[in-house]
Amino acid sequence: MTSKFAILSATFYLTTCLLAYGQSIFSITDFGATQDSTVNNAKAIQQAIDACAKAGGGQVLVPNGSFHTGTLFLKSHVKLYLEAGAVLVGSVDTTDYARDAMTGRKALIIANGQKNISIVGDGTIHGRGEHPIFYSNDRANGLKDRPNTLSFAACEQVVLKDFTLRNGTRWCVMLKESDHITVDNIRIISRAVANNDGLDITDCHHVRVSNSYFDCGDDAICPKSESGRGVKNLAITNCIVKSESNAIKFGTASVGGFSDVVVSNCVLFDTRLSGLALELVDGGVMERITINNITMHNVNGSIFVKLGHRQGQAPGVLRNVHFSNITADGIGEWQPDRSAPYFKVPNDQKIGVLVVGLPGALVEDVSFDHIKLQFSGGGTAEDAKRNMEDKPSVYPEYSNFGVTPAFAFNIRHVKNISLNNISVSTLQKDLRPALLIENAENVSLQSFRVHSVFAGTAMLRLKDVASLRIADCQPRGNAQQAFIQLEGKNQGILLQNNDLSNIGRVFPTTPKGSTPGVRFSNNLMAEK
Repeated sequence: MTSKFAILSATFYLTTCLLAYGQSIFSITDFGATQDSTVNNAKAIQQAIDACAKAGGGQVLVPNGSFHTGTLFLKSHVKLYLEAGAVLVGSVDTTDYARDAMTGRKALIIANGQKNISIVGDGTIHGRGEHPIFYSNDRANGLKDRPNTLSFAACEQVVLKDFTLRNGTRWCVMLKESDHITVDNIRIISRAVANNDGLDITDCHHVRVSNSYFDCGDDAICPKSESGRGVKNLAITNCIVKSESNAIKFGTASVGGFSDVVVSNCVLFDTRLSGLALELVDGGVMERITINNITMHNVNGSIFVKLGHRQGQAPGVLRNVHFSNITADGIGEWQPDRSAPYFKVPNDQKIGVLVVGLPGALVEDVSFDHIKLQFSGGGTAEDAKRNMEDKPSVYPEYSNFGVTPAFAFNIRHVKNISLNNISVSTLQKDLRPALLIENAENVSLQSFRVHSVFAGTAMLRLKDVASLRIADCQPRGNAQQAFIQLEGKNQGILLQNNDLSNIGRVFPTTPKGSTPGVRFSNNLMAEK
C-alpha cells in the first residue's frame, strides 16, 4: 500500500509540475548520468537535451549532486535547470571538449543558432580552471586552446539566471551575435588562470545584465565588436564587480562600435585597471552612452575613454557619452592578493581620468556631472610638466600614457565637453594640476573643486583651448599658487562667477586683464 501511495503521490506531483510550468521535465539521471567523478556524463546529459528538444522543448533537470561532463550542445526551447545543490563539473581531459563551429574555440556548453534557450537555477557550473592541466608559465596569455565555459552564437531569446559559475578555464560566458538576452542574478567567480573574462558580449543586440556579481581574473563585463554588426541596446544595472583587469570595458575589439547603452547602479571595487573603460580603436561608432550612479573603491584606472586607430581605414566616431553621479576613492591604491594562485601586478598609481581622442578625430559631446573622485596622489613637479603623446595604435589601456600630467582629469583632442559639480582630492601631496585640457573646443567647466591641500603651482593647465567657460569655482592656494596655467594658443576663455579671493593669482605670471583671449565677468577677486 505504501509503495502504491508513493507512486500515486509522485505521479500527482509530476502532473502538477507539468500543468504549472506547461513543460516536460527530463532528469539527466533518467538517461544514465551518475555522480561518479571518473565518468564523463556528456553522452547521458546530451541525450536528455536531445529528447527534450525532440519533444518540443521543456526542462532538463540537473538534480542535487556533482556531475562531470565534457561538451554539451544546448538546443532550442530547452531550459537547463540546476537544482540548488547541483554542480556541473567540467572535465580536465581536454579531449572531452568539442569546438564551437561559429567561434572556433572549444567550450563546455555550446549553442549555435538556437532559439529560446536558458540556463537557470541556484546550482553551479564549475569549469575546473584551477586544475594544473590548464596552467601555463605564460601568465599573461595562458595555455593555448583552453575551452570557454559557455559559448552561445547567433542565438535568440537567451536567459542566464540565478546560477554560479566558478573557475572557468578561459572566458566564462561568451555571447556572440545573439539577440534578446537576459543575464540576471548570476555569480561569476573566476580568478583561476589567464583570460578569465566574466561576461563577453560580442556584437549582440537587446541585452539586459542585472543583479549579478563578478569576481574575475580578467575583464569582468566586456562588450566587444568584431564585425559591423556592433553592440546595440544594452543595459547593465545593479551589478557588483571586482576584476584583475577592467571592471566594465567596452572593447578592445570595436569594429562596429556600441550604441544605445545604459550602465547604472553598479558597485566596482578592488580592480587593477579601469573601473569604466570605453575604448574605440577599430573604427565603428560609439554613441548614446549613459553611465549613472556608480561607486568605485580601490579601482586603479577609474574612468578611461579612448578614441584610437588600431585598424580600419579611418578612426571611428566617439560621441554623446554622459557620466553622472559617480563616487570613487582609493584610485591607484589597488594591490594584488599575492596569496592567490593567480594574480597580476599593479601599474603606476599616479594615473588620473583620461578622455583622449586624436588630432583630426576628436571625442565629442561628453559630459561629467556630479562626480567625486579621490586619487592616490604623489605626483612630482616633473610629472606636472609632462606632455602626453598620441598613441593611436597601441593596445588600449588606461596606462597607455604613463603617469598623467594632471592628477585628476586629463582631457585631450575633444570638442563639446562639459564638467559640472566635480570634486577631486588626493591622499598624498601632489604637485600636479588637477585638470589638463589640451586641443579642446567648446568646453564648460562649472563648480570644479579641489578638496585636498593643493600643492602644485597651478590648479588648471590649459593648452590650445578654444571657447572655454569656467564658472562657479572657488580655488584656494597660497600667494605663490595660481588658478590657471596657459600654454600654446588659447582663445575665447571666459571666467565667470568665480570666487578667486583665496588664490594667490589667477595666472602664474600675467596680471589679471592682460592675458590675450581671456575675459572676466562677475568674479570675486582678492582685496589688494
